[in-house]
Amino acid sequence: MKMITEIEGEKYNYEIVSENEDEDSCFFIKAMDKFTGRFSCINNLNAILSEFSIGIDDPKNEDSMWVLTKEDARHLGETARQILSDPSFRNYLEKQLDEDMTLGEWENKIILTI
Repeated sequence: MKMITEIEGEKYNYEIVSENEDEDSCFFIKAMDKFTGRFSCINNLNAILSEFSIGIDDPKNEDSMWVLTKEDARHLGETARQILSDPSFRNYLEKQLDEDMTLGEWENKIILTI
Protein backbone atom coordinates (compact mmCIF):
# COMPACT_ATOMS: atom_id res chain seq x y z
CA MET A 1 0.00 0.00 0.00
CA LYS A 2 1.32 3.43 -0.95
CA MET A 3 0.56 6.44 1.24
CA ILE A 4 1.21 9.96 -0.06
CA THR A 5 0.77 13.16 1.91
CA GLU A 6 0.85 16.30 -0.23
CA ILE A 7 1.81 19.72 1.10
CA GLU A 8 1.80 22.91 -0.92
CA GLY A 9 4.57 25.43 -0.41
CA GLU A 10 5.27 28.82 -1.93
CA LYS A 11 7.68 27.69 -4.69
CA TYR A 12 7.57 23.91 -4.22
CA ASN A 13 5.01 21.19 -3.71
CA TYR A 14 5.95 18.29 -1.46
CA GLU A 15 5.01 14.64 -1.31
CA ILE A 16 5.76 12.50 1.72
CA VAL A 17 5.69 8.94 0.42
CA SER A 18 5.65 5.66 2.31
CA GLU A 19 5.19 2.47 0.32
CA ASN A 20 4.71 -0.68 2.39
CA GLU A 21 6.07 -4.03 1.33
CA ASP A 22 5.74 -6.89 3.82
CA GLU A 23 7.57 -5.80 6.99
CA ASP A 24 9.41 -2.78 5.57
CA SER A 25 8.51 0.52 3.94
CA CYS A 26 10.18 2.60 1.27
CA PHE A 27 10.15 6.20 2.52
CA PHE A 28 11.04 9.47 0.80
CA ILE A 29 10.10 13.12 0.53
CA LYS A 30 9.83 14.57 -2.96
CA ALA A 31 9.93 18.31 -3.70
CA MET A 32 8.71 19.59 -7.06
CA ASP A 33 9.38 23.10 -8.34
CA LYS A 34 6.01 24.63 -9.23
CA PHE A 35 7.38 26.61 -12.15
CA THR A 36 9.79 24.21 -13.85
CA GLY A 37 8.31 20.87 -12.83
CA ARG A 38 11.76 19.61 -11.84
CA PHE A 39 11.80 17.39 -8.76
CA SER A 40 14.14 15.79 -6.26
CA CYS A 41 13.91 13.49 -3.25
CA ILE A 42 14.99 15.68 -0.35
CA ASN A 43 14.97 13.58 2.80
CA ASN A 44 18.78 13.44 2.73
CA LEU A 45 19.18 17.24 2.82
CA ASN A 46 20.84 18.55 6.00
CA ALA A 47 17.78 20.65 6.93
CA ILE A 48 15.57 17.55 6.87
CA LEU A 49 18.12 15.21 8.46
CA SER A 50 18.51 17.54 11.43
CA GLU A 51 14.73 17.60 11.96
CA PHE A 52 14.74 13.79 11.88
CA SER A 53 17.68 13.74 14.36
CA ILE A 54 19.76 11.72 11.92
CA GLY A 55 23.51 12.24 12.27
CA ILE A 56 25.86 13.06 9.43
CA ASP A 57 27.59 9.66 9.78
CA ASP A 58 24.35 7.73 9.33
CA PRO A 59 24.35 5.66 6.11
CA LYS A 60 20.89 7.08 5.27
CA ASN A 61 22.65 10.28 4.16
CA GLU A 62 23.84 8.50 1.03
CA ASP A 63 20.40 7.57 -0.32
CA SER A 64 17.35 9.60 -1.21
CA MET A 65 14.96 6.68 -0.62
CA TRP A 66 15.10 4.75 2.62
CA VAL A 67 13.96 1.26 3.54
CA LEU A 68 12.58 1.46 7.08
CA THR A 69 10.37 -0.47 9.42
CA LYS A 70 6.71 0.48 9.09
CA GLU A 71 6.88 2.11 12.53
CA ASP A 72 9.94 4.23 11.64
CA ALA A 73 8.38 5.24 8.31
CA ARG A 74 5.18 6.28 10.08
CA HIS A 75 7.14 8.29 12.66
CA LEU A 76 9.29 10.08 10.05
CA GLY A 77 6.22 10.66 7.88
CA GLU A 78 4.44 12.39 10.75
CA THR A 79 7.55 14.44 11.58
CA ALA A 80 7.87 15.44 7.91
CA ARG A 81 4.20 16.45 7.78
CA GLN A 82 4.64 18.63 10.86
CA ILE A 83 7.79 20.41 9.69
CA LEU A 84 6.59 20.91 6.11
CA SER A 85 3.32 22.34 7.42
CA ASP A 86 5.24 25.01 9.34
CA PRO A 87 5.45 28.14 7.12
CA SER A 88 8.68 29.41 8.69
CA PHE A 89 10.48 26.06 8.28
CA ARG A 90 9.14 25.75 4.72
CA ASN A 91 10.45 29.25 3.91
CA TYR A 92 13.90 28.26 5.21
CA LEU A 93 13.77 24.94 3.35
CA GLU A 94 12.73 26.57 0.07
CA LYS A 95 15.80 28.81 0.19
CA GLN A 96 17.90 25.66 0.66
CA LEU A 97 16.10 23.98 -2.25
CA ASP A 98 16.71 26.99 -4.51
CA GLU A 99 20.43 26.64 -3.78
CA ASP A 100 20.35 22.86 -4.19
CA MET A 101 18.62 23.14 -7.56
CA THR A 102 21.32 25.45 -8.90
CA LEU A 103 23.88 22.74 -8.06
CA GLY A 104 22.04 20.30 -10.32
CA GLU A 105 20.93 16.72 -9.76
CA TRP A 106 17.24 17.60 -9.96
CA GLU A 107 15.21 15.44 -12.34
CA ASN A 108 13.19 16.89 -15.18
CA LYS A 109 9.43 16.71 -15.02
CA ILE A 110 8.03 13.39 -16.16
CA ILE A 111 5.93 13.86 -19.28
CA LEU A 112 3.56 11.07 -20.14
CA THR A 113 2.72 10.52 -23.78
CA ILE A 114 0.00 8.26 -25.07
